[in-house]
Amino acid sequence: MDQYSTAVDHEAAPEALAPGAYAPESISLSPFVGGVRPLSAPDRAETGDRAYEDRGSASLLASPFSTGLIDSAAPEAETAVTALLAEMGDEAFGEAVQALVDEAAGRQVTSAESWSSDRAAELPTGEVEAWMAGIAAQADQLLEHLELHFGDRTPESLSEGELEAVLNEALAAQGAPDLSGEGFLSALARRFGSVVKGVGNLARRGITAVATRLLGPLFRLVRQMVPSLLRSVLSIAFRNLPAEVQADATALAAKLGITLPSGAPAAPSAAPGEVLAELFDSQLAQAAITDNQAMADQLLNEWESAGAQDGGGAMARLDAARADLAEQLTAAAPGSDLSSELEQFIPAVMAALPLIRTGIGIYGRDKLVRLIARLLAQLIKSLTGMEATQALTRAIADKGLGLLRLEAENAAGSSQLGAEALVSTLEDTIRAVGHLPPESQEQPLRLQAEVQEAFAEAAARHMPSEMLRADLDAHEMEGESAVWVLMPRGSSRRYRYRKCSMIFPAHISRQVARAIVVNDGGTLEQRFLDEGTTGWPVTAEVHLYETLPGTHLGHLAASEGERHGAGPLETSEFEELTSQTASLLFNQPGLGRAAAGRRYYRVVIPGRPGPARKRHRRAVVRLILTGPRPVMRVHLRLSEREAHRVGELLGQRADVRLVAVFRSLILGLAQRSLPGRIIRQVRRPPGLVLSDEQARTLGGAIGERMVAAVAAQLRAMGPALAAATRDPAPGITLTFEFGFADRAALIAGSPDAPSVTIRPGWHRD
Repeated sequence: MDQYSTAVDHEAAPEALAPGAYAPESISLSPFVGGVRPLSAPDRAETGDRAYEDRGSASLLASPFSTGLIDSAAPEAETAVTALLAEMGDEAFGEAVQALVDEAAGRQVTSAESWSSDRAAELPTGEVEAWMAGIAAQADQLLEHLELHFGDRTPESLSEGELEAVLNEALAAQGAPDLSGEGFLSALARRFGSVVKGVGNLARRGITAVATRLLGPLFRLVRQMVPSLLRSVLSIAFRNLPAEVQADATALAAKLGITLPSGAPAAPSAAPGEVLAELFDSQLAQAAITDNQAMADQLLNEWESAGAQDGGGAMARLDAARADLAEQLTAAAPGSDLSSELEQFIPAVMAALPLIRTGIGIYGRDKLVRLIARLLAQLIKSLTGMEATQALTRAIADKGLGLLRLEAENAAGSSQLGAEALVSTLEDTIRAVGHLPPESQEQPLRLQAEVQEAFAEAAARHMPSEMLRADLDAHEMEGESAVWVLMPRGSSRRYRYRKCSMIFPAHISRQVARAIVVNDGGTLEQRFLDEGTTGWPVTAEVHLYETLPGTHLGHLAASEGERHGAGPLETSEFEELTSQTASLLFNQPGLGRAAAGRRYYRVVIPGRPGPARKRHRRAVVRLILTGPRPVMRVHLRLSEREAHRVGELLGQRADVRLVAVFRSLILGLAQRSLPGRIIRQVRRPPGLVLSDEQARTLGGAIGERMVAAVAAQLRAMGPALAAATRDPAPGITLTFEFGFADRAALIAGSPDAPSVTIRPGWHRD
């Protein structure tokens, strides 16, 4: 036993401590001006109590779909499912599902302000559900068309291009937008096309489990799966998946090939919509192999019961808890002890974080919650009451809230800014404590130190600098301070992200833009050039955002577009903010470290409109592991500007400069994005295990082979390149197909020389 546990009987009352027992002086180090006070005796007593009730760890999201489709199948069927999943190794469907999540989230947040606050939780959700019902109806019509057209056919009987022709015909009949493949319906159609092709390939390879599979029953079964997928999308967009369909974290991690930290479940790094798409793919592959109508009925029954749960969810309860605590802080008498109110608030914060391992647990361990509540209550005593919160509001208003266009906020809403900042400080502190290892929570002095440190860091993010002690070293910015304001503003007070009160002016040189990597795998320099930049440096404004639990980029895109009087922004305008990027853009590396969720930035060039369409992904990787030799396809997708540049150099017969252009594009992508895309591909069954270092080695080897292929084949590629640049389709796709001697060669990063195919437009396969 340690020194403290030897000296203190944790079940005894404070007065029962033996004379001379170790009872350290507990000091509350408030980060606010003048805030240094000793804790009261009851606080010391609580620090000695370690008899916490064990509520268990929270779990990751598990599949919302039936778990029994393949469990009792024959070994051959299991092999067929694994092989079919490998045939479906395309990221486009996951991206489309995530885009649908973002769209649903954005629609909900913008519709909420159209209704009075007493109905804001009900009606916007109904509107989004009605919109999703329209998508479900279109998807059902598409699949019904396929079911009727191919009802008595087998996948093996289809001729080349027959399925694609019928799919395009069905999509065109519905008037679905963007048939090039970026919309959900077209992505869904392509996903079913890949399944049918995969089943046909398996049948031709002699796998008897699919040899006589009719397409009619397959599409009928899939028609029953799609509504549950779309309900899952809504669940994620509104509040995360319901508790009824969550299961053990380790099982899900094993299914997705994700390595968990020792002793602690962890969320997948992929976006939730992409995780959902992977789970749907797994179910779809099982449905394609096992013609099991009973399991489809079970799936529908599961979701009927899951949909009957309370509609608010953890996020709605946290919204309500934030609003209640802000009002309590304002209404309290100056210097009040709000321990009881904080005991109600802490579990609401933790319930919105089901993906972390915490000693508090989803609902809270009562004694630990009481202890943390008492510590926090001591730290905020000087800021309770109307006078204190109003003073804080005025100080926050001086931090440039006009730049955030909050000057038109109603009087009641603006009067809450101070209380909300204090609530944000408490929320971030609770979240930080929730991430602590159990050892921290078992040692009272350490816990108190952790709470005080976390509170000071949170206060430095949300409080004006003049409210804080001069010696506080927790500031994330040098020089002028800023605060993070809960957004979107409105009567509903349902917040989904925070925005920094400071909008940073930036003069971005070409060298800096070249060093900043963006989400599509390119650089900020390439993005500026594609959008029409002709001179350097670029004068821009940089807006910063921080997500809250349950936030999707759709919330930011919809709300920011609404506030600026435009339609929803493209989610591709928001880039993840790292310390390196924050340092390059405005020399404030500390702003790249998020507390609640992730931080994003958006570069706005005054006078220049945003992108006319969603930005394309520059590189798409496809790994095929079903044959005796692994095959990897890398689709290099050039922008329209880059295609014109290629055409100009071809016309000038400037071969050396043309190779240099391709070399810069390819090697940049090989360093920045190929390793991550390779790891995501090998994660899919029948997956391999690649370390980060092995993925970087393989990505580098792929990049070098691509450059060598362009240099060696440039003259032969010339006519195809020239024709592609003249085609009206936007951009060009160069597809490099690599073979490997075997899986060991793939892991070792030893690809064969690739073949190269050139097509106009942007393609994924």
